Amino acid sequence: MVVLLLAGMAPAQADEQKLMITGKIQSEHGAIYFSRGDMAAAKQIEVVTSSPWTTGKTRFRGVLLRELLEKVQAKGSILKASAVDGYTVEIPVSDATDFDVIIAYKMDGEWLEEGVYAPFWIIYPYDTDKELAQEKYYARSIWQLTKLTVE
Repeated sequence: MVVLLLAGMAPAQADEQKLMITGKIQSEHGAIYFSRGDMAAAKQIEVVTSSPWTTGKTRFRGVLLRELLEKVQAKGSILKASAVDGYTVEIPVSDATDFDVIIAYKMDGEWLEEGVYAPFWIIYPYDTDKELAQEKYYARSIWQLTKLTVE
């Protein structure tokens, strides 16, 4: 996986098409940034699932959340995921190890739509386990994801 480190760059200067990961991670600069290109260059996972926000089965492409957390050497138990509009949700790190949760950047072969779901969307494989098809996991499926803080 290609990791782009933006040394000394303030979060407000970071391109909106990047995912910033901070907190309990291995980084000399306090944050690690991943662009959609970085994600596309990584090992790809495809999840085909239904969801409350899409019609029928939808094909999502992205990277496994657990592999991304391993890459940054995350050492926490909670992820605070934040969206472009400031919406934040807490996700147990155990979700990443227990399920094939992905950080999606494409839906049905197209980049996530700007102003709707882009740049990233946390997707659970809702159809593979009935436990995942409930509000608790839907609420963790944050779109317009721009930041993960490991606590």
